[in-house]
Amino acid sequence: MSNKYYNYSLFLENINKKYANVDKSNPTTNIDEINKNYDLYNSFYNSNKIFHYNLNLPEKNSENVNNPNNSPEESINPDNKDADKYKPASYACCMNYSSTLSLFEPAPVTKPTSETKKRKKPDLKIIIPPSPPVIKKKVSIKTKINCLTDLLDLIEKYPLQDDIEYDINMTSLNKIKTELVDLNRMIGMKELKENVVDQLLYYIQDLNKNSNDYMHTVIYGPPGTGKTEIARIIGKIFANLGILKKGGFKKVTRSDLVAGYLGQTAIKTKEVIEECLGGVLFIDEAYSLGNNEKRDSFSKECIDTLCESLSNYKDQLMVIIAGYEEELKDCFFTYNQGLESRFTWRFKIDNYKHDELFHIFTKKIKDSGWTYDEKNEKISAEWFERKMPYFKFYGRDVENMLSKIKICHSRRVFGDPDSEKTKITFEDLEKGFEMFLKNDEVKNRKNSQELNKMLMNLYV
Repeated sequence: MSNKYYNYSLFLENINKKYANVDKSNPTTNIDEINKNYDLYNSFYNSNKIFHYNLNLPEKNSENVNNPNNSPEESINPDNKDADKYKPASYACCMNYSSTLSLFEPAPVTKPTSETKKRKKPDLKIIIPPSPPVIKKKVSIKTKINCLTDLLDLIEKYPLQDDIEYDINMTSLNKIKTELVDLNRMIGMKELKENVVDQLLYYIQDLNKNSNDYMHTVIYGPPGTGKTEIARIIGKIFANLGILKKGGFKKVTRSDLVAGYLGQTAIKTKEVIEECLGGVLFIDEAYSLGNNEKRDSFSKECIDTLCESLSNYKDQLMVIIAGYEEELKDCFFTYNQGLESRFTWRFKIDNYKHDELFHIFTKKIKDSGWTYDEKNEKISAEWFERKMPYFKFYGRDVENMLSKIKICHSRRVFGDPDSEKTKITFEDLEKGFEMFLKNDEVKNRKNSQELNKMLMNLYV
């Protein structure tokens, strides 16, 4: 049956249309064809009022649909356990082969008495006519996917339709459309997006079936480059595809996994892992679980417990770790020889360039409902190019600076008309940056960078 739901009024309207075109005197009248033309074959008329009518089919007077209780019209949830008993009645109405509207007579409605209230509601006894076969048009899609944009274009070009069957799993692609759009809107990350597409094409085609693969993933990159957001998107994709059954997402750090005493760390780590089954466990800065010396017993206990769970729950859990590439290799993977092989998927986020930082800056302004003076050419990517040494943590620093800019803006526009507010000017940008530099750690970044360059030149 189709997924269309109609109310009582539309039910009567379609019945009228149907029989207005019936030539009863013509023995060759094709009632089945009229049913199809007026969408009466596969419709589920979703209204209790429809069942206030007696259905008297010729030579089948014992097959009646009656609702003597005069219950008010209400929508019926097809997922409700009671919905099934309404479907036969609705279907029988639609399949009334040769009756006319005059055969649908209102059922008598009487005021309930103490006697009738005690009566048990009659069961609906209806013979369901055979459902006609649904014939779908088969469509073959010839395309190649090279990037995320190609995947989104494919979804737009071939929307889901009840009467069309594609030779590509468009149902799964449509389930993750929102997440793909969110990923595509993230600034930069060209290589990462292409790698995510490879991952998706593998799972959407069910090539992972019986392969016993791990889902666990590594995201390399410095702080402030959007690793957490990427992890969330990947988790939602796997949940919407039905690979992860619950779809939860839990972000943890060392303090969430490591306890104060030996023996307790394994218990604490197991509890966190079991809480995340069916979803994603995201360990940010996972290298903090270990160290270069490998002398931390607490770290080894935690990492060994994690490594064991990566195998035991490989079909129920996705663990995503994130951090600097070298630190993860030195302080995490070296603790257990079997650890690295369990993380099948590797994504890398490169450092942002100045023009990408500018795009992040303007995007955050617009996402917060503010605007900026786009006509002022001083608010530009070139401005960020000159200030790049101060944005060590990229997007995180941009967000921090933007909050300072808004504070300076609020002082400047105090008492001004509302039309002047929430629009950032170059003056706001400069003053906000000055406030951002009042943090000594930020202020000294440029000098530290220049010193490191000098030492590297001396070493070379």
